[in-house]
Amino acid sequence: MSKLLRFAAAAAALVLVVGAGCKKNSAPEAPTVSGPTSARPGDTLTYHFDATDREGDSVFFMISWRGGDSTPWSPARPSGGEYTQTHSYTDTGTYYVKAKARDGEDAESGWSDSIRVRIGAFPPEAPIRPIGPARCSTGLAYTWTTKASHPLHDSVRIQFSWGDGNIDSFGHMVANNASFDSMHTYSLRGSYKIAARARDAAGFESPWSETLVVTVDSSSIVPRGAPRSLVLSAATDSTVNIVWAVDSTPSRYVVLFKETGALDYDSVDGTLTPNYAHNPAHRTGQYRVAAVYDTHHITSTEAPSTVPYWNSALTVHELSDTAANAGYGWNRKTGEASLYDMTVSDSADRVDFYVTDSAPGFAGPLYKVASPSLAPQDPGGTVPTGSWNFTWFTHLDSLATENSILPRFSQALYRSSSLLDSLPRFVTCCTHDTCYALLRVASVDTINGTAEIESWFQAIKGLRLIEH
Repeated sequence: MSKLLRFAAAAAALVLVVGAGCKKNSAPEAPTVSGPTSARPGDTLTYHFDATDREGDSVFFMISWRGGDSTPWSPARPSGGEYTQTHSYTDTGTYYVKAKARDGEDAESGWSDSIRVRIGAFPPEAPIRPIGPARCSTGLAYTWTTKASHPLHDSVRIQFSWGDGNIDSFGHMVANNASFDSMHTYSLRGSYKIAARARDAAGFESPWSETLVVTVDSSSIVPRGAPRSLVLSAATDSTVNIVWAVDSTPSRYVVLFKETGALDYDSVDGTLTPNYAHNPAHRTGQYRVAAVYDTHHITSTEAPSTVPYWNSALTVHELSDTAANAGYGWNRKTGEASLYDMTVSDSADRVDFYVTDSAPGFAGPLYKVASPSLAPQDPGGTVPTGSWNFTWFTHLDSLATENSILPRFSQALYRSSSLLDSLPRFVTCCTHDTCYALLRVASVDTINGTAEIESWFQAIKGLRLIEH
């Protein structure tokens, strides 16, 4: 072989060796971004970012919260793993959230698609046009139903206008886009337009809905007493006892149940006495009772409910942060959640749980929800002695979904605290007065010493139904 041919062969082999040892690095893919798209000024918003690196390298994230300035690069995250950050906008306006990713060799992706975030005070949307009978008779009570959505997913109160000069007061709070119904009796023949509007907890009102035209004819039926004073209680931890009163003697009663999310009531059963125990098969909903007189029914205007009260996420501070309220408790009449100062004993009968890392400071690494009865001995706080409530929590694996059946109380399943070792996490509570509640712990921030906690509170003592 000539020298020239030997040199060419050696060069080719060297190219193959060098080429085999060199691997071109690719930039990570542009991240995906998810999170809320509307909120009030000052709300703490949680956003999720994830990106995949083709070589499987760890990735770093840079976030732009409003265009212009960007955050420093985040700590490393595994390829395909989620990175979570919170942010708060103090001013009203429209903002755009986006992110980009970088791998360990400084190869950067392009910017992700942006999420548009509207910050302001948003009223509820107009309810849907009322649903119910378009023809009815004078002197008899009929039911109409509607529901309303809120841009911030807040609960709302709904008001009906009956077109005959009568306008209801705003009703009880219902969850975003949950059904609400009301009964009305027309005394005069005619044609009437029924409409509804919604109001949120901040007092912002929606426009009136589209109207439903109702034709009312005279009735030959003389109505007699309707069931009244309906009261719900727990017959067992999963069955509901209904009792009522009536001012006359019907031939029998019919119990009606409308499951959460349904538009209509279904007949449950008939009974001859003014009480009934219902097994809802782990469902929640509203109850009515009809009194049967000869051939017609007169239905109660009251519709008590087993639907748990929903509380949107509150920022709960770890016990060591004495400048903020660390105690979380539910109002037993309304189901509404509030935060309380645990450095004063006056809060003892109001607090149902608190958040702690069981150490001075709030660096964690792990937080837990704990019974207030533990707080005076907690090394992370300065809680005075007092009659602090005892609350029990499920300490095993989290529930699968927020509508999963709550576990029945037992010493084997419930403890005085529950570790928040995986997020988001669902935790069941059983309070000192046997009220069940469900917590959704969305995130924990050991830098600022906070946890974001949403809850559903079942106001009927002893009832562990939580469907919503």
